[in-house]
Amino acid sequence: MTRPGVYTIAEVEAMTGLSAEVLRQWERRYGFPRPERTPGGHRLYREEEVEALRQIRRWLEEGATPQAAIRRYLAQETHPQDLSQELKAALLEADLPRAEALFRRGLRLLGPEGAAQGLVVRVLREVGEGWHQGEVSVAQEHLATQFLRARLHELLDLVGYPRGAPILVTTPPGERHELGAMLAAYHLRRRGFPALYLGPDTPLPDLRALAAKLEARGAVLSALLRENLQALPAGALQDLAPRVFLGGPGASLEEARRLGAVYVERLEDLPKALEEAA
Repeated sequence: MTRPGVYTIAEVEAMTGLSAEVLRQWERRYGFPRPERTPGGHRLYREEEVEALRQIRRWLEEGATPQAAIRRYLAQETHPQDLSQELKAALLEADLPRAEALFRRGLRLLGPEGAAQGLVVRVLREVGEGWHQGEVSVAQEHLATQFLRARLHELLDLVGYPRGAPILVTTPPGERHELGAMLAAYHLRRRGFPALYLGPDTPLPDLRALAAKLEARGAVLSALLRENLQALPAGALQDLAPRVFLGGPGASLEEARRLGAVYVERLEDLPKALEEAA
């Protein structure tokens, strides 16, 4: 059973009148539609994409070729960078209905991973920079962060939870900035790893106990602020799980070694590090 608003290729076939073979062919030839993939490789389509396919079907019935109809639809979409600027403006103006509509549009245009990187991460970074420069108030930054955190939770739910020994994802004690950890969990799930996101600021004894209870494969901690890591004693992370990985702007190779963890400089390197540690 799929989640509400998410459909299998067989369901989309019945809803749009476009065969599964046609949908797969368009995906290969034109890069559209852009379904989500389950860890088992099955395609899942969101409501917005189904509506787009219905519109393309109407244009086909009017005499358009598939290539022309798909190009016509994609031409209506906003460039991702423009879309992120619109989303940032809506959030800074506290126009949440508009922000929600823009996010849905970006999800349809970019797919889940594109929306995570091209919208959520980009807007978070720009709002944060605006706050540091005094151009964005604390209230505006909090509102934008809360909205984007909720959208990222949604993307985590959308990608599903692969089976297997879990990888626990959190932040170090005292670290309340959780978006880096959420992105790590999302990145891992997209690549078939059973990342279990615990939320921020998990006490190390609780993390250790849960890892033992679940027979976790490893733990990943994301740190934004260096002082939260510096407050931990040497070796504090080394026995939390069979493998412990540390990353984020507040982390460093030296600090990871002192604490007993493997340093991961870039989010993109995390899946490889986990595979090599297996």
